[in-house]
Amino acid sequence: MMDFDAFKELVEKTKNDHPIWFGMESDESPDNEALAEAEDKLGAKLPVDYKNFILEYGGGYFAFSNVFSLERRSDWNLVDLNEKYKAIRNGHLLISENSSGDFYGFRLVDGVFEPRIYFYDHEVETWEESPYSNLFDYLEKFALSN
Repeated sequence: MMDFDAFKELVEKTKNDHPIWFGMESDESPDNEALAEAEDKLGAKLPVDYKNFILEYGGGYFAFSNVFSLERRSDWNLVDLNEKYKAIRNGHLLISENSSGDFYGFRLVDGVFEPRIYFYDHEVETWEESPYSNLFDYLEKFALSN
């Protein structure tokens, strides 16, 4: 499982090697008040890995992927998208999508979203565990690899 420091090093190396991958404008980083407000609206605590990512990188477009953000007017707003797709959430929090109707997210357990990434397959309308133990492992595969 990749930790935040290793992830930041990987991002810096990838930005140096492939700056064009980061050409899309990302959403602004939230403050701690916005994080607390999102957790309140969602009714659960967000994983530390997600909080670290969103505070550092803001969310939205991120290399070859996207991460739902807390920017209020963003098309990638975490709270808004989870409200929009509440019918498929089924105990999960949508945090990214693959542009094909499928989502990636965290599972809710005892009022806390777990860091492990789950996959929602829209064709069979089910959630399944992915091989990614946290957001950084997921982004290493989908955002930072070509």
